[in-house]
Amino acid sequence: MSSPGGSFSGAHLHVGADGRAYTSTYPDTAPILTIDAGESSLTIFLASERATPAERLAFAYSLAAAVTSFTAECERLHQAAQQDTSSAA
Repeated sequence: MSSPGGSFSGAHLHVGADGRAYTSTYPDTAPILTIDAGESSLTIFLASERATPAERLAFAYSLAAAVTSFTAECERLHQAAQQDTSSAA
């Protein structure tokens, strides 16, 4: 079932050391974001027929903010692990 805004589906992807993310771009259509994790893949398409360019851009900014927050948290955990390792030495 889709929402009134045209969004649908749900997924969980457990990303390990083999994970990567990339964007496919095209001259006349919205980009596609793909996250690969081993033999699994999650692809995000923008509902171009239901969303205006401004709405797609708003989603992209929302996604960028979430990724920035996610990255900051990963950096915090990485730094904490490095401190724990150096404290144990």
